[in-house]
Amino acid sequence: RYGIMHPFVVVICLLVGGVIGIWVARKITMIQIPAMVAFQNGAGGIAAFFLSFVELMRGAGQMGAINEMSGLVNLAVGSLTFSGSMVAAGKLAGVLKQTPIILTNHTRLVQANLGIVILLMLIAFFLPVPAAVVFYLIIFALSIGFGILFSMRVGGADMPVLISFLNATTGLAAALCGMIIENQLLIACGATVAASGSILTHMMCRAMNRSLYHVFIPEKAPEKPVSTMDELPENNLFSTGGQMTEPEQTIHEEMSEPEKETPDADPLKTAVHQVQTADTVVIVPGYGMAVAQAQFEVIELTRLLMDMGKQVIFAIHPVAGRMPGHMNVLLAEAGVDYDMLKEMDEVNPTFAGTDLCLVIGACDVVNPAAMETDGSPISGMPILNAHEAKQVICCNLDDKPGYSGVENALYQNSNTLMLLGNAKQTLGQLLEALTETPAAVQEKLTAQDETAGKEASAAPPMEKAVNRLMSGEKIIIIPGYGMAQAQAQFQVKELADLLESAGKQVSFAIHPVAGRMPGHMNVLLAEAEVDYDKLIDMDEINPEFSQTDVALVFGACDVVNPSAIHVEGTPISGMPILN
Repeated sequence: RYGIMHPFVVVICLLVGGVIGIWVARKITMIQIPAMVAFQNGAGGIAAFFLSFVELMRGAGQMGAINEMSGLVNLAVGSLTFSGSMVAAGKLAGVLKQTPIILTNHTRLVQANLGIVILLMLIAFFLPVPAAVVFYLIIFALSIGFGILFSMRVGGADMPVLISFLNATTGLAAALCGMIIENQLLIACGATVAASGSILTHMMCRAMNRSLYHVFIPEKAPEKPVSTMDELPENNLFSTGGQMTEPEQTIHEEMSEPEKETPDADPLKTAVHQVQTADTVVIVPGYGMAVAQAQFEVIELTRLLMDMGKQVIFAIHPVAGRMPGHMNVLLAEAGVDYDMLKEMDEVNPTFAGTDLCLVIGACDVVNPAAMETDGSPISGMPILNAHEAKQVICCNLDDKPGYSGVENALYQNSNTLMLLGNAKQTLGQLLEALTETPAAVQEKLTAQDETAGKEASAAPPMEKAVNRLMSGEKIIIIPGYGMAQAQAQFQVKELADLLESAGKQVSFAIHPVAGRMPGHMNVLLAEAEVDYDKLIDMDEINPEFSQTDVALVFGACDVVNPSAIHVEGTPISGMPILN
């Protein structure tokens, strides 16, 4: 509107800010993403405050009434967004106490603060700039305090609500900036963010069966028992063709099951037995998985279970974790197929027919007390009905209550097995035990193959892979982004050299969009000194696959997914793949 007075200063600031942003983003790990999101909300809030402050200092009294009032409101909105986001970031990063901090007369302090800020806005609106500056600064200070007061008593499982709420206030601050400088694009973009953040906040609250008011102003009451749970409709997400066992029948059968392991049995051995004998498995991830950074062990276990013939899905609670979609982000990072992630409403009817539910770091979102008791912090909150599964294995750090402070009745059920300790280590032990004890798997595979009239093959996956490679003559290696992430190109080159020394014919199939940039795989393999003549483009190598003994895929997924050819209406439908 006024032109750029000092473009050199603007460019320098953009460069400095960009470099700092890139440096911070590169240092951030996936577990720190929620804290970074909160910090970025705060950065947007303080930027909105400074813009409004400068514009009011420049032209208050000469600008229109709507512009000036928008600027005054934005002094408060930007400031409280900044301070609230900094508190949220501190809690999520573990710098501040993560549990709610409630002061004496906390609600009255918040209400008084808000009332004074509104009164000061009205006074400042009618004052000239020199006299109004003092009021601007007081509004800033009180709004900073307001943001701290309302965010400090939110913690734990309520953090996703706080993050989405602050995201909405950041959008509102941007829209108000657009109002004061009369920029329609900024108004539209800010309003879009504010609306989406508000909708997300509402969805988070509804998922917890709580109002936004009770999230920011929690109430506590004594617990008392209520009537039993309602029966859920029958449904099944697993394509087994079998019939669903009714919830009450399942619970009674499993409580009286004669083959139940005794309490003195080794929990790990019992867990291995339950995993090996289960056909359908539902995995419930929670914040404990995020803290332990166990998502990669989870996907490794998932692949092992699928190799064993199990049907596996993930049950995602909308408020699991510390930000909206926290579990989805972590599991996507680990490479879990998105189609395996099921929402609460879709997966809940399935639990009664599930052989095994594997709970990893989740507590409140699977606590039956939410349905069985009144007056607790989680009363009425929809949960994942893990307790209805035939067997439940909880891989949690301990058996203490979750963020809500309510004892988890699931832990006491006769069909629940507790594997206590760090989830990453516990899953590692379970994986090791499963791969070292293939006897039950062999017995099951043998029975299945005899029924089908086939010869059983009970060798573990690694042994099978070695046998296939050694018996094959022509081998095609397919690299993908997973190889890049694992920085495994040197091991791939070493394996290729070993196969060639054994007399195998080895080549590399390069998909044009493998990786994250054009020629990504070529660059990595060139770094590992793979002969360029062995890198074959898709169109040239596809006719050779039908005469190839073994295709060795390293970290590639979509580029070798036959669904691109056979299934319509998917994001990859029609995409050429390596055959």
